[in-house]
Amino acid sequence: MEARVSPQRRAEIEGLVKSLAPVIGDFVLAAITPLKERIKALESRPTLRYLGIWDASRTYPPGTFVTHSGSIWHTEAENTGVRPGESGFWRLAVKRGTK
Repeated sequence: MEARVSPQRRAEIEGLVKSLAPVIGDFVLAAITPLKERIKALESRPTLRYLGIWDASRTYPPGTFVTHSGSIWHTEAENTGVRPGESGFWRLAVKRGTK
């Protein structure tokens, strides 16, 4: 069954929707703005990535973990060709065990 709405009633409803739209828009914007800022902050943080066995020819970005000589190393500074354990670029994260 199809609803019948008079032109006057339709105009009243459209006027109500038009008057509420800016209020709803402002509410939604106020609600999502902090979320957008939080997402931006989280996405800008360095990520922690394990990139396998250290390779002198590879460039390692901040947040990278690698394996070298049985230990796991972490860097917070981009570097290429810097062997873990031989400079301040790499920090020992997990020391290899003994057998």
